[in-house]
Amino acid sequence: MYTEKYRPQKFAEIAGQPSALKELISWFNTWPEQKKVAVLYGRAGVGKTSAVISMAREFRADLIELNASDQRNKDVIDRIVGNAATTCTLDGRKKIILLDEADNIYGREDKGGNQALSRIIDKTRNPIILIANEYWEIPPGIRNKSKMIEFRTLLPASILKVLRRVALEEGLDVSDERLQEISSNVNGDLRAALNDLESLTSEKYYNPRDTQTSIFQALSSVFRLQSADVRKEFFGMDKEPREVLLWVAENMPLVYEPQDAARAYYYLSRADMFLGRAFRNQYYKLWGYASDLMTSGVSVARLSRYHFQRFRSPSYFTALARSKKDRAMRDEIRKKISEKCHCSSSEAGEYVIMMQALEKQTEKAAGLCRFFELDEDEILYVFRKGEKILKVLETATSRRMEKSEKEERIQEPDKKDSRQKTLADF
Repeated sequence: MYTEKYRPQKFAEIAGQPSALKELISWFNTWPEQKKVAVLYGRAGVGKTSAVISMAREFRADLIELNASDQRNKDVIDRIVGNAATTCTLDGRKKIILLDEADNIYGREDKGGNQALSRIIDKTRNPIILIANEYWEIPPGIRNKSKMIEFRTLLPASILKVLRRVALEEGLDVSDERLQEISSNVNGDLRAALNDLESLTSEKYYNPRDTQTSIFQALSSVFRLQSADVRKEFFGMDKEPREVLLWVAENMPLVYEPQDAARAYYYLSRADMFLGRAFRNQYYKLWGYASDLMTSGVSVARLSRYHFQRFRSPSYFTALARSKKDRAMRDEIRKKISEKCHCSSSEAGEYVIMMQALEKQTEKAAGLCRFFELDEDEILYVFRKGEKILKVLETATSRRMEKSEKEERIQEPDKKDSRQKTLADF
């Protein structure tokens, strides 16, 4: 595959990431003066993993890689990562411990993975690198201990340069226009661009991004043609009316003048009403009316001159993706509270608000966290200054351990005297 055959082997071959590479090299050369962990985050296919492999090769370091999406439980992280983090190579070279897809360590089925990793970070003797698509999907407890390095989305020009080199080396008879088309359609993903280029060598070229391209073409027709016939553009599209509404509502204000937008919003609001009634009453014949309003209605609402704008996907989807981990964390906290208090999940949310009100009274807040059995990440999620509450819990735990040790020492002589008395009596 081209993605492996042409994977960069040195820094000079990595496209479009000079700032990120500079930060990564600086962090590695000064380790452990800075943070012990680096988090490389950015979209898929922008060179994060290749940068780590190239660094290990150029600095002659041992690379130990763990795919966190496949093996992410506490036992595996303790055994593989923990062992690698606390041991040195025989020849004194540095080790680099790489956890790919680190944003998938957290999961309801195993909440010990992050806690194990956090403990390993504190005692590691070797650099640790985590790779993630979104930085907010790394738990805050780990994020606060890490050097965050962003790998930016690649520009089409950077991707085009790589495609030209690969096409030349492979002897492909591909026009520069086709290479430019591929570079523009992959949304900054070099890996996807190489896959598309490789697919050109097959008998039939299939672009997996055709579905996304078709929505852009349909939107262009809606905003440009001023015709009731534009609804036909959406007949064969594999998208529900609610999703089409989001696409139209996101991009219409970019194209329309304010007076045209006001008329278009009239039709969009009516479409939204029809969709709501369809879902509430399971009367899906109303979908047809909604589709006509959000496409044909919006199209004929424009009376001013058409202004071309680059379309974008609905921000609603981005917001959902960003809040996915937050929602999972919130649900897990409410579940723990509802089990302890025998209440519903919505009522458990009110308990969270009361806990947050006690944040300044750290002893009481820590007691509630202990009662509800909240872990480190959940405490940091609930409280803005959760570090103070964690310190209180650590202090209380150490005191309990000291007290139990004292009690054991006191009980030992008593047991000896008891045994001696028994022997004497005998």
